Parts: sequence; C-alpha cells; structure tokens
Amino acid sequence: MQLTRVAMLLAIIGTPVIIGFLQAPSARAAQEAAISSIPITTDDNLDPITLVFTGYAPSWWVASNIADWSDSAYCSGPKTVNGNAYNYTLEHPDPTGIACFGPRDHVRIWDMGYSPVYGQWSIGAAHHEHTVCDPLCHHVIDSWERAEADVRSAFTRGQATLSISNITLGNAAYYQGVFNDGNATGIQLRSSSAQYPVVFNENGLSNRTSWSVTMNGTTLTSEHPDITFSEPNGTYSFTVGAPQGFSLSPSSGTISVDGAGNHQTILFTVPWSTSSVTVYPSSGNPTAIGFAGNATIAIPSVHLTTIAGNTSLSFNVTEIGTRGVLNVTIPRTIMRPGSSIGVYVDRVQKGDMKIGGDASYLYVYLLILYGAHSVALQFEPASTPILQYVTGGVLAAGHFSTSTHRLQSEKTAKVA
Repeated sequence: MQLTRVAMLLAIIGTPVIIGFLQAPSARAAQEAAISSIPITTDDNLDPITLVFTGYAPSWWVASNIADWSDSAYCSGPKTVNGNAYNYTLEHPDPTGIACFGPRDHVRIWDMGYSPVYGQWSIGAAHHEHTVCDPLCHHVIDSWERAEADVRSAFTRGQATLSISNITLGNAAYYQGVFNDGNATGIQLRSSSAQYPVVFNENGLSNRTSWSVTMNGTTLTSEHPDITFSEPNGTYSFTVGAPQGFSLSPSSGTISVDGAGNHQTILFTVPWSTSSVTVYPSSGNPTAIGFAGNATIAIPSVHLTTIAGNTSLSFNVTEIGTRGVLNVTIPRTIMRPGSSIGVYVDRVQKGDMKIGGDASYLYVYLLILYGAHSVALQFEPASTPILQYVTGGVLAAGHFSTSTHRLQSEKTAKVA
C-alpha cells in the first residue's frame, strides 16, 4: 500500500512537468516563426540586418532617440529591403573622423509596419566604414559588429529604451569581404507615457548644421536630423528657424496630436542664383563667364589662363546643402575650334558632367557635393597626326618615330 501511494504521488508531481515539456516545442516554434519573418539581408545581399527595433519603434521614433547620431542622407547610397527604400540614414563619425568621409558608423533604418509580435517595429543595417581614393573616392566597410555595438550603446541609457537583447538571425557570412556573426541587437522602445512625441525631421541640411523649431511657446535647437517635443492631445502651431543661406518648406504651420505621436518633415533647399564674372586673361580681350545654380562661387577665385595653347578656367565653389548643381556658361571665343574639355574637382577628373552648347557658348553642367571644392575646366586644342614620307613613297622609320601624335583621354569630352 505504501508503495502504491508513493507511485501515485510521483505521478501527480510529474504530470505538470510532462505537460510542460509537451508544450515547449510549440512555444519554441512560435518564436522561431516570428524570427523567420525578419529579413536577414538587404535586397542586394550585400548588407546583413543587424538591428531589430520593437515595441513602439517606427523609424522616426528610433532616429529621434539614437543619441549623438546625425543625418547622413547627403552621403548615403540607395539600399532596399523587400523593395522599399530606407526611411532614415544616420552616421556617427569616429572621434578623429570627418562627417561623410569617416571613419564613421553608418546605419540605414526601414519601417516594417505593425506586427502582433513586435508592435510598431523597424529594422536596421549598420556598418563601420572608411574612405579610400583609388583615384575615385568611395566607402569601404571594415566591420559590422562595431557599428552594431555603437548603436546598442547609444540606446543603453535612453529614456525610451525598455530592453536590449540579442537575436540570432542565422545570417552569419561574409558580406563585402567582412564577416558578420549572425547575431542582431534587439532594442525594445516605448513612447512617452503621459504625452506623445511630436517629431520634426529635416531633409536637406548637411551634417552638424544647426536648426530650430518653436512650438507651443518652446524653442528647441539641434544639429541632428530630428527635433522632438512631448505634448498631450491638441493642435499646436509651429515655426521653423532656417540656417543662413537656406530656404525651407513649410516654414510654419500646425500639427495635431490625437492619441498617438505625429511627425512633420521640413525640406531645406539652397536658393538658385545666377552671376556673371568678367575675367581678364594675360592676352586677349576681357571675357564674361556665367554661373547659375545653388552652389556659391568665390568670385575672386575665378581665373582664366592660357599656357602653351592650353586654356584653363579655374574657380572655388562651396555647397552648404547636401548636393548642389552648377551650370557654367563659357564663350567659345576662349578656345580653339575642336578643343577637348576635361572637368576636374579637387584635382580629380569627373565623368558625370554634362556638356552642351550652341554656336556662341559652351555649357558645362556638374554636381557639387557638400563642402568647399576647387574646380578646373581645361581646354586642349585638337592635334593633327603628321606622317612624314621620304622620296619615292618609302616611309622613313626614323621620322615616323618622332612624329607628334597626341592621344586624348577616353574620359575627355569632345567639344563640338
């Protein structure tokens, strides 16, 4: 009888354990199914997904809560996930790094909508990179984990951060020649408790450019891409302060809060302007050069020189926005017919310029990135190959070897 009671007691105690083990595979299956819904790379399979933001984590809320990171839209190439372009791109230069050029951390963030598992969620692909010029300058990725760790650190003490965890995505592999360990950082965020976030996002300013928003009597200033207020339900008027040299839209308006956060994008642009500069070459008549665009020409830097038959127009230009456009109008009288033109920015030849013209003028169109640059337009006259023959039609090898042949660069555009 005693043995029977012991056997019954063990059976009763063991029953929950047996039931629990029977349910465990189902719970694990649900978790694995949820993780499998997370994209593991960008569409081009070049960047692994290394960040998963959950809870209340639309991309604009993520961007407004990542401390000490700045907008990088002016220095970030296109990248898609599930066919969708990223919603935000941010950078964090190293202490000795330079914005855009680096070395820097760089992250792109995509909205993923609403999920019953993850809430209002988004994902990110982060990497650390530096710039190499050989001779054209481009970014080279040197680490995935370093940038991921720096994003994790930025959220560690954030007021909106609920938890930080590790998610194994199973995407361990070499990407762009750099190994990724297959683990992503999961960051759970929350919205403001008693109030709702009102986020103003700028588009068009360069890194570390100060701007401001005044709303409900409070003015906030930032050098980052987002300015965030916390407000209860209501409708609020706002005005935006533009940095010198920029136009903006909208410059003022109203924004409503109704049980959820709201955001407003502010577009900054550099106004288009035209100017004409008269240059006085060492020989010949004064010549007027026309400039049009939203990049600023340093007038005293405009020089026209001719050396050994080669004419060069040089000047300095500054772009305060993310990217500028410059049109240069040049009279054909400064060059010989059939001359070729090479366009150089910071002594590097450009291949993306456009050249047109009519009977009187030549038009050169080029893009100018953020910063101060030197530009040179070099005109070289065409050369005619000379074949030398000896009497009787016999080609003299010695003379042929000294014939003057000038080879034009394949990258040089021909002037009609």
